[in-house]
Amino acid sequence: MSASSAVSEGKRIDTISNNIANVNTTGFKKDLYVTQSFPEILTMKMGGEAPNISGVKLPPPLNAIGTMNAGVHTSVVVTDFAQGSHNPTNNPLDVAISGEGFFTVETEAGERYTRDGSFSLNSQGYLVTKDGHRVLGENGYIQISGEDIKINEKGEITSNGEFIDRLKLVDFEDYSALMKEGNNLYTIISEEWTDNDKAFTGAVKQGFIEGSNVNAVKEMTEMITMFRTYEANQRVIRAHDELLGKAVNEVGRI
Repeated sequence: MSASSAVSEGKRIDTISNNIANVNTTGFKKDLYVTQSFPEILTMKMGGEAPNISGVKLPPPLNAIGTMNAGVHTSVVVTDFAQGSHNPTNNPLDVAISGEGFFTVETEAGERYTRDGSFSLNSQGYLVTKDGHRVLGENGYIQISGEDIKINEKGEITSNGEFIDRLKLVDFEDYSALMKEGNNLYTIISEEWTDNDKAFTGAVKQGFIEGSNVNAVKEMTEMITMFRTYEANQRVIRAHDELLGKAVNEVGRI
């Protein structure tokens, strides 16, 4: 039990460490480490026979000593998609989503989704992410050649008063279908979730970026708690090892 708990706490610490490392990452969503206990095992008396007292054979339930717990194990690591704070930048190419939904970008592996709206224009005038992935609009890649860029709440982009395109904004019925791929990108787990789309109901805010939803103070507090729990499990394992040593070296002599 102590060993399984120590392993579990070690993985939980890794998850919290990753959250803290991304506290200043635009649009980052923190992960939550969920555990569950192994099914309890019914411990029976050796031999498996019901006890016989005064010639009366007692029913099988009294042959049971009790239950034994085998500790905990990882159930799943889930992502908390709660919205982060909106920070003003006064950059017309920075956009944030108020409410639910994602921007769509094109990568070498296909379409991916992100909440990071810190965009820029490349040398060819295409709207791209920090990593150079092209941002998708409803009509494909978004190319802007003029100035005075405006992006309204619906994601419609105009330049010098001329309509360019509308950002391809998407949302999903069940966010458990999304998997982190790295670089602030999400992908659909499998093709089984192709009918998971739903209409985008959020709003786009120009001149803002969405901060991480990680609370650094809370995460640090949880990490300290995890370290103490890990150390407590180590002490239990060490004490059990010493007891086994005495059982073999001292009790065994008798």
